Amino acid sequence: MIRLFLAACLLTHVCLADEVALQYGPHKDLKIKPQPAGVLDITLSEGHPHFWTGLVPKTYDPAKHSVFSLEYFSPAGLDSVTLRYRQADGGMAVAETITVPLAETWQPLVFDLSQVEVKPAHQHPEMRFHLALNGKAGTQLQIRQMKVREASAEEKAISATREKTQSDRETEAAAISADLHASYAAHIETVHVGLNEIAIIGKAPAKMKPLRLIGLPPETPSFKVNAKTVAAEVQPDEGGSFRVNLPRLAAGSLRDRAVWRWRLADEDGRWVSAASWPTAYGPAVGRKLAKQTAPHQKGIGVPPITNPDHELFTLGLRHATLNVPLHALFRESAAPGWSAFDFEGARYFVNDRQIQQMDQTLRLMLKNDIIVSAILLIGNGRHGDGSPHNRMTHPEALAQGIYSIPNLTAEAPVQFYQAALHHLAERWSRADGENGRVTNWIMHNEVDQAATWTNMGAQPLTRYLETYMRSARLMHHRTRLFDPHARVFMSLTHHWAKKSSGSGTYIVREMIETFAEMSRAEGDFEWGLAYHPYPRDLRNPDAWKDEGLTDDFDTPHITPKNIAVLPRFMDQARFHFQGKPRGILLSEQGFNTPTLSLEDQRRQVAGLIYMFRQIRPLKAIEAFHLHRYHDMPVQEGGLRLGIITETGAHKLGWDVYKAIGTDQEAEFGKIADEVMGLAKP
Repeated sequence: MIRLFLAACLLTHVCLADEVALQYGPHKDLKIKPQPAGVLDITLSEGHPHFWTGLVPKTYDPAKHSVFSLEYFSPAGLDSVTLRYRQADGGMAVAETITVPLAETWQPLVFDLSQVEVKPAHQHPEMRFHLALNGKAGTQLQIRQMKVREASAEEKAISATREKTQSDRETEAAAISADLHASYAAHIETVHVGLNEIAIIGKAPAKMKPLRLIGLPPETPSFKVNAKTVAAEVQPDEGGSFRVNLPRLAAGSLRDRAVWRWRLADEDGRWVSAASWPTAYGPAVGRKLAKQTAPHQKGIGVPPITNPDHELFTLGLRHATLNVPLHALFRESAAPGWSAFDFEGARYFVNDRQIQQMDQTLRLMLKNDIIVSAILLIGNGRHGDGSPHNRMTHPEALAQGIYSIPNLTAEAPVQFYQAALHHLAERWSRADGENGRVTNWIMHNEVDQAATWTNMGAQPLTRYLETYMRSARLMHHRTRLFDPHARVFMSLTHHWAKKSSGSGTYIVREMIETFAEMSRAEGDFEWGLAYHPYPRDLRNPDAWKDEGLTDDFDTPHITPKNIAVLPRFMDQARFHFQGKPRGILLSEQGFNTPTLSLEDQRRQVAGLIYMFRQIRPLKAIEAFHLHRYHDMPVQEGGLRLGIITETGAHKLGWDVYKAIGTDQEAEFGKIADEVMGLAKP
């Protein structure tokens, strides 16, 4: 089990003063290649791969330096790493063994030394640490910033309260599950949001009257709401039907209840119905916008673009993803370069330069008939005391996460989050296209890898998904007040029926099944999947060779090789919305060029051709967004997933991506067939 320790200095760059840097030393059954900036490239060999640190400096004091930490980058992950330390008598002792999940960005690997008796380095001259790397031969990873250091205040607090915190979360997860599966005699069938009123329609046994209608604000989980906070009395008629009309704004409040849930309780405060989110929107609520469609699936992840003659527009794209970092766009206090806007009685501020740059990008996308899917991200940056920079960051998020799930724990952060969502939904759905248009909203990033990309701390799946569901619901219902075609999408990696190693990860298939169940229980809505079917090994572009996959729903991964499993799974009736399969975006994937050699560039060509041959017949897959436009080997652990180099030179992948969908594709198909061994002699 991975310790719930944090490596605050690793990812926030607020480093502890009391630390001792370590170097690598002797090694066996692995290859180490030093790189710039202190990075070590490691490739495992057959046998028992391991390495020693160099001699530990005499400044090492185990009474203070109770954490051994490093950063690592490993798209494949390892089974585990065992840390040992040399004792004064020359023997070896195990400090800790931890699993090592895949890491597609730099991540901390942290060992707790507080529970072992490590002697100070000055007590024996050969003091070293030893790391045994347990994984398949050929596995590659990078490490950097190896050190022993003092535990942060946050690490110490988490260690002291770990067991009680986890027990409390499990208890709440059980309560969420019990509420989800409960049966009730009454039922809310429709929550109809009109221009000024909300109509709530349903059925209940006549003998149950009088009933009480309860409004559930978005900051509170359904089962936690006070059933005595009555919005209206309900009197079913003799046939058991009822209808209640309420104003969207309650007397004395500026909070719009158009995005609230509604639930029935009896006169003793017991629930007699499940909660229900809005299910329909009346005339004049939204805008008259056409549904965006595209003739093909080709798309890409775009950087901010202000040049109408940018070379990306020559690729024949009809889809694009755009990262939208809410933490960088919105704040709660005034500052130079930030414009004020009001939302439900409070004032917030938007970053002029960044939002205008996004507007310009979106206008150019709209002009070129490119459908944009915005990826909503919330930063997890910390102050020196460990507190989040931004109120939208969830208070239970750990510092190891690059991004956080939104803070939906109280009214103030929920209103801040809603203000941001409302502002973007209104701004990017105007009928005149003044600021461009976003029609698809991808909720955060790779939520099955929550520890890295949508952190909420160590959570039971049900508790994590309950928060994620409220985030998705808020975006959906906010955007539907403007755009009748707006949809939200659940972001997932290529893992499927097997949980990847490490804490803060979940089984993708189970997440989809539970999310769908939650959606149906409180009024289904039009959500879809934003899936990332990279090759099984991100470093290897030869996706057609992926091993260990099956074509059934129990496959451990879904990659380009068995991508048809995904739409087939989602075509089951239990996942349909209004009788139709849900939309699927392949919103991030690509094919690495291990080097810039012609041979490796041809492998990328083959990967791209192979992918489009696989997905063209799959009509439920609306888009393929290539990640990325340009290589970023330093930031992405040596990966070269782009179609131009970091210096701007076009790779062969640029030419093939431009050709896909045109008559020129056949020429690159010949290259692909040669690489894949399909060419006729």
